[in-house]
Amino acid sequence: MGRGKHVPIRMCVVCRRRRPKHELLRILRTPEGFILDFGGKQPGRGAYVCPDDPACWEEKRLRRFAGARAGELSRLLKERLGGAHGQG
Repeated sequence: MGRGKHVPIRMCVVCRRRRPKHELLRILRTPEGFILDFGGKQPGRGAYVCPDDPACWEEKRLRRFAGARAGELSRLLKERLGGAHGQG
C-alpha cells in the first residue's frame, strides 16, 4: 500500500490554527510594505493568515507579526479579501 502525497502544514500567525498550506494566505513583509502572495511562490520569508476568517484580519491580532504596521496590513487584508466574504 503506497503513501498519499505529502501535504505541507502551516500555522496562522494570528489564531495559531494549523491548516494545509493551500488553505492559508501567505504574507510577505518588505521595506516597501506588505505583499499578499496568493500563489505562495514569491521569494522571501513569509507568514500565513486565514483568508476565510475575518477575525484573523483585525489590527490588534496582527501585531504579533506586523508590529506597528499592523493597521496597514489589516486595511490591506480587508480591502483585498473583505469583498469576497461580505465584510468590509
